[in-house]
Amino acid sequence: MHSGTLIGVFDAVPTWVMLLPILLCSVIAVAAIVERIIFYRRINADYALLVSSVHKECSASNIQQALLLCKRVPGPISELIHNAITFASTRKEREGLIAEQVYAAQKAIEKHIGIIATIATIAPMFGLLGTVTGMMKSFSALSKVGSVAQDLLAYGIAEALITTALGLLVAIPSWIFYNYLVSRVERFNKDLEYVANTLLDFPLCSMEQKQ
Repeated sequence: MHSGTLIGVFDAVPTWVMLLPILLCSVIAVAAIVERIIFYRRINADYALLVSSVHKECSASNIQQALLLCKRVPGPISELIHNAITFASTRKEREGLIAEQVYAAQKAIEKHIGIIATIATIAPMFGLLGTVTGMMKSFSALSKVGSVAQDLLAYGIAEALITTALGLLVAIPSWIFYNYLVSRVERFNKDLEYVANTLLDFPLCSMEQKQ
């Protein structure tokens, strides 16, 4: 097949086909970022103070008060504390429960982070794809004459510039928020590790105390 024919194939591809993936990436990125910011703000707490207060209540056999303290703080880390003092009556049971709860908490804390990183990576690639198709249309215009050639040339250049710009406009904020959210994840994981290690030294509570 002649190279001119191959280039001309892109003439039939409308600009919105190139813009649609970038727009979808922007919508998904905004939704994921907003959801994570709200979630991290909701679970933000002084977990060192919380675990210390719960330990004090458990040591005094005030189990109901300890559970109440956990319920006042939403999120997977406080759920870990709550479940560790509620459902474990032996140290071995507590170790197993903590391991399961830590894994679940990490999954909840790191949710959607990979999606944001992926969008930050592929958005400029979609923009580059639009640049290529736009340049193809521009080269195709060179083989034509008259006003059609000028229109197609301008159309191809515009598509190349718009898709490139939009791809970067999606990718740059996504990377910025990704790095910010990763820092929050690292902080919560440190809190989670501290809480998990501290819970191993908590006094075991009998079922009668919990009732």
